[in-house]
Amino acid sequence: MPDHVLGLSRFDRVLLWGGLPLLGALAGWGLPVVARWLLSLPWTPFAGPLRLVAELGDGLGRYTGVGAGVLLGAVLAFVAVFETLRVTVSDAELRITEGERTRTVARYDVDAVFVDGNLLVVLDKQSRQVVRDKLEGAGKPGVAEAFRAHGYPWQAHDPYAELFRRWVPDLPDLPVAVNAVLAARAVALSKKSAKDATELRDEVQKLGYTVRDDGTTQHWRPLVRS
Repeated sequence: MPDHVLGLSRFDRVLLWGGLPLLGALAGWGLPVVARWLLSLPWTPFAGPLRLVAELGDGLGRYTGVGAGVLLGAVLAFVAVFETLRVTVSDAELRITEGERTRTVARYDVDAVFVDGNLLVVLDKQSRQVVRDKLEGAGKPGVAEAFRAHGYPWQAHDPYAELFRRWVPDLPDLPVAVNAVLAARAVALSKKSAKDATELRDEVQKLGYTVRDDGTTQHWRPLVRS
């Protein structure tokens, strides 16, 4: 069976590659007009920069502004497509690509796959979250169909959802080391440091637990071997 690729749809990619350069061109064409109008007012702040923008509307400057807008739109489209999560589903493995980083999860190691809001979650046989990432179109029927087509154990919801408990500092039900890591992770979440939060979640899983978030609130559960 051919691989299924999940992430941005073809329509989304066309919209980005076509829409952002077009918006850039319109901005490059229209900004000098807006600048001239602002300069015609009795008093306008930032008159110096506005005069420079207004001059782009004359002669070749107009085409330079449009060209710069198209180029900027194309760069933004490239970054958006490049940085958006892409998941390739095959009979043998999952290939998860985001930016320059690619990781794989063997089909044999997957015990459950499900969607949690806009997140794709993949659990291994120790119930560790080996994938918990934002996926464009996560709630669409095609996501479940892609995994089922390749024989992955798709679940309608988290099979261990009832085991999660809210974390509070120095929780007596958890080992000291786990509480320490979760405390550090709470700081990372408050600072919106996604990279640190992900790395610290991995540290929690090495200690026999896993964690999921509701905003900046953490919920934990012990790992369960299938």
